[in-house]
Amino acid sequence: MDVIELIIKNLSLSIDKYESASMAVPGGTSPIKIFDELSKQKLDWSKVQITLVDDRLVDTENEHSNQKLIRNHLLKNEAQISNFIPLNKNLYKDNNFKFPLDICLLGIGNDGHFASLFPNMINNTNTLDPKSKLNINEIKANGNPFLPRISMNLPLILSSKLIILIIKGKMKQEVLRDAYTNKNIPLYYLLNNRKNNLHIELLND
Repeated sequence: MDVIELIIKNLSLSIDKYESASMAVPGGTSPIKIFDELSKQKLDWSKVQITLVDDRLVDTENEHSNQKLIRNHLLKNEAQISNFIPLNKNLYKDNNFKFPLDICLLGIGNDGHFASLFPNMINNTNTLDPKSKLNINEIKANGNPFLPRISMNLPLILSSKLIILIIKGKMKQEVLRDAYTNKNIPLYYLLNNRKNNLHIELLND
């Protein structure tokens, strides 16, 4: 099934059952074409809540802001009436946002990080430990660009009903292959703790 169809199908099923649906999306360039196409799809978007998996703690007009990216590429056309809620520390505890997420869309970096969960955080018990509490964490400056961030932790991501992992380009496909067995790659902890309802979408460069 095409990834756009998969997203629309699962959001529609949740709307039919619960009168609402929720989705978390990443920043980065990998999902841009998916966002642009998704924004054109017919759906009762007024019943869809959208947030970010992670964000850089910068002004929302800053070029590094994930909010800015999804405003430009997702929250437009048909999807402009969706309910976007910025990621914040209390979002998981806020009963107005629908958890568990119906869909969690993820990309990866060349170092195998996803969300803002980086290799130097592997031993942090509150980020990549699947047994820690479901949480949203503020993170000191990390990654490239080297900026303070906010991110869902691994357990909160794993609680999602459907996880869609976008792998764009040959380099990241090699990272994906390595991540099944290499514990030094953050993606290892996602792949080895999620066997069902994980869709991996391979995209060309």
